[in-house]
Amino acid sequence: MPPPREPPDEPDEIDLHGLSVEKALRRVAQELHTARVRGCKRLVVITGAGWGNRDGRPVLRPALEAWLRGPEGRALGVKDVQQAHRGGALDLRLD
Repeated sequence: MPPPREPPDEPDEIDLHGLSVEKALRRVAQELHTARVRGCKRLVVITGAGWGNRDGRPVLRPALEAWLRGPEGRALGVKDVQQAHRGGALDLRLD
């Protein structure tokens, strides 16, 4: 009998719609810590495209992306950050 198959490596997702940049960064830091403890290799962070704010420019995704690519993100195990879902999400590869 063959060994049981492992489930597919589906990434966890967190949705940050409606959060301020400060609250979103705090939430992502918590989720990255949890993902690291659980041994997750991917995390999808849904930010939304950002066109719904009064200035008509993305705010959350660019701030979050810069933070994740910086020393704070690396310290929390972020290896790579790619935009996904037409810019409305970030696909994170974790250590």
